Amino acid sequence: MQTKQHSIWWPRLATFLLWVAAGASLAFWILKWPGMGTKLPAVGVASIGGPAPTDTQAVARLLGMGAAAPVLPTPGAASRYALMGVVAGSSGAGVALISVDGKAARPFEVGAAVDAQLVLQSVASRQAVLAGRVAGPAAVTLELPPMKRLPSPVGVDAIPPVKSSPFEGNRFKPSLTDS
Repeated sequence: MQTKQHSIWWPRLATFLLWVAAGASLAFWILKWPGMGTKLPAVGVASIGGPAPTDTQAVARLLGMGAAAPVLPTPGAASRYALMGVVAGSSGAGVALISVDGKAARPFEVGAAVDAQLVLQSVASRQAVLAGRVAGPAAVTLELPPMKRLPSPVGVDAIPPVKSSPFEGNRFKPSLTDS
């Protein structure tokens, strides 16, 4: 008894294509597996001369350079300056956003001249120090105004505070044995 030759090749062809698909899938997942396949080399940044230069214009946009608050007059030289924002780094380095004589605030890096007589000596988390020179004594210390407390959302005040928890003070000790 003789079988038709073309009917034998259909299962063989289907089996071959199935194994090709399985092999392609296996190769794909091996290349996707962490630690396998080609990796791009890591790019390192070398820092030779200290911290990277600060983009003062970006800091000014971040601190809201366009909206200058009115300067409140106080006696002395400090009335000419208003601190609008600070980005403080380590050891007094950073940038301060300072308004001079009620004009729009501008960013100043530590060591930069604020006006003809004073330079920005150092910055801290909420203050900036101006001096006649960077290494000289402080002439003016500018402080940021205290942060305003935002009103609580509607309905939050109606929620009573939690008095205590059953887990507080080791009052709840689960037992590992059945009693």
